[in-house]
Amino acid sequence: MRVDRITKILLVLIAILLAANLFSGVFSTDRATAGSGEIGRYQIAAWAAQSGSYTHHSGYYVLDTVTGKVVASKSEVHTSNK
Repeated sequence: MRVDRITKILLVLIAILLAANLFSGVFSTDRATAGSGEIGRYQIAAWAAQSGSYTHHSGYYVLDTVTGKVVASKSEVHTSNK
């Protein structure tokens, strides 16, 4: 019975802590910030493809979502010998 009582006490304590964590997030008055600058301004995409047994292509590009311009890009072809 002692182990059963300790288990119940621990479960109630965990439930109280989880409820306190939930309510602290719901009733928070502070706004979340991600730092200075514009949020979500850049989109980064990378890609790779294989053509044949010994050749593959890879690259990336960075897109400015505010202006719609490509900020940086690179494309490479890699080959390897047998």
